[in-house]
Amino acid sequence: MPALPLNAIRVFVAAARHASLKVAAAELCVTPGAVSRQVQALEAHLGAPLFERRHRAIELTQLGRLFLAQVAPALAAVEQAAERVRGLARGSVCIDATPTFALHWLIPRLAEFRAAHPHIEVRLGTSQETIVRSGAVDLHIRRDPAHFAGLAGEPFMCEHATLVCSPRLAGRGGWRTPADLLAAPRVGMRTRPDLWPKWFAAAGLGEAPAAANAAHFIELDNTILAIQAAVEELGVALVPRLFVEGLLLGGALVELPLAAPFESGAYHLLREGEPATEAARVFADWLRRRAADG
Repeated sequence: MPALPLNAIRVFVAAARHASLKVAAAELCVTPGAVSRQVQALEAHLGAPLFERRHRAIELTQLGRLFLAQVAPALAAVEQAAERVRGLARGSVCIDATPTFALHWLIPRLAEFRAAHPHIEVRLGTSQETIVRSGAVDLHIRRDPAHFAGLAGEPFMCEHATLVCSPRLAGRGGWRTPADLLAAPRVGMRTRPDLWPKWFAAAGLGEAPAAANAAHFIELDNTILAIQAAVEELGVALVPRLFVEGLLLGGALVELPLAAPFESGAYHLLREGEPATEAARVFADWLRRRAADG
């Protein structure tokens, strides 16, 4: 049997949608005669009339209605798939993330995304300040709602803070209870002043001890510096676990079992406007799946 004339199906759907060969011809930029010949060829292939021809009008036959109900959704799916591929082939996505998230979580996983979607160019910038709406960024990633700039945030990953330090410092410290950390060298971050007070409060020691032993408390600008300080044996750091998983696996840091990690926030995906580009949708879907995978 000859192959199904796919172009004729496209012509048939247009003619059926408009109930007019002339209007379908205008939509497809061909002559009414060309539309008529395509429909006749399809009818010949199927062995059944699809239209009843009347004076200056056409009407679907019962078989024509049945055929339209089956092929119209399939044709729309094909056109949607083609548009998706076209969008991906010419696509790029611009991401604005916080520096620590970009360095310790996103960048280590970007090779995986590029391998799965080689036609999408990823442009990554960083900022730990409030979002500045420019229209040039497809997706923002932030934790602090104060930085959302009025955009609706979609949480995609929870953050849990945990105690870490270098293996040698852990061996020398001999800490056995949360109270032991009152006299221990500790590392804090100016961008996250809430973490140590929350930890001490959860340990039943109140918030005031967070400032105890100030001579041995190092406060650095951000989480990136705090993590490096912990690696360099400068003290015990209280940092999001998702940023130190690689260092824990590699042995550069160890987790102190003085208390379970506690939930310290959530990372959100934010868009400046709709609709999102195809590349942005693909990246956002990948981000959600990757976060769900841990």
